[in-house]
Amino acid sequence: MGSTSFSECAAIVVGGGSGSRFGGDKLAVPIAGIPVLAWTLLAFEQTPSISSIVLVAPVGREEEFRAIAHDAGISKLTFVVTGGSYRKESVERGLQALSPSVDLVAIHDAARPLVTPSLITRCLEVAQASEAGASAAAIPVSDTLHQGDQEGCAVKTVDRTGLWAMQTPQVFRAAPLRKLLAEKTHGKPTDEVSVALAAGWRIPFVENREPNLKITWPADLMVAEALLHSRKQTQ
Repeated sequence: MGSTSFSECAAIVVGGGSGSRFGGDKLAVPIAGIPVLAWTLLAFEQTPSISSIVLVAPVGREEEFRAIAHDAGISKLTFVVTGGSYRKESVERGLQALSPSVDLVAIHDAARPLVTPSLITRCLEVAQASEAGASAAAIPVSDTLHQGDQEGCAVKTVDRTGLWAMQTPQVFRAAPLRKLLAEKTHGKPTDEVSVALAAGWRIPFVENREPNLKITWPADLMVAEALLHSRKQTQ
């Protein structure tokens, strides 16, 4: 990792979703011996520049998530807050729990357990150096894309030139992001970059070609477990 000197950095790990596409709980499911959520938290625990972690939990599962963090030896966890009815509200609640001294905040999906301290650090470095004080992990789209109709049939090929698939972490300066999210927005944005782009921010990508999948379907667990076992064998 680099030797960049950071302002105070924190993480908000967002786990407030319902898991409806997965078919139920996914963050407490064990992969390679420990829960999905624990793997995610460990990556931020092991990132030297991250000083604190705020965990956003679904309503009624706050103590369960706190216990998962405790069992995984997470010492940087400062708050567990209850998520909102949609992502923007959940992130706002996480931001409210941050110390006023935090400058950069890395927002990450709890269901992305393959994130690494190296990627987190690169995102922080790019954000600190950027004019907007922001960055986002992403990968250029490599698949052929087709637009479909309401019946699920392909109707048009979409040019993939310049298209990127968004990931997390997404890093921002905490105070401007807090102010931005407090403003009224249309729709229900699925990430913070969407809100920032609508406000005219210029967000640099941090290209990441390492596995960083989001656990969405049951089969994703098997893929993530195989990748984590592979990492253990190469360490």
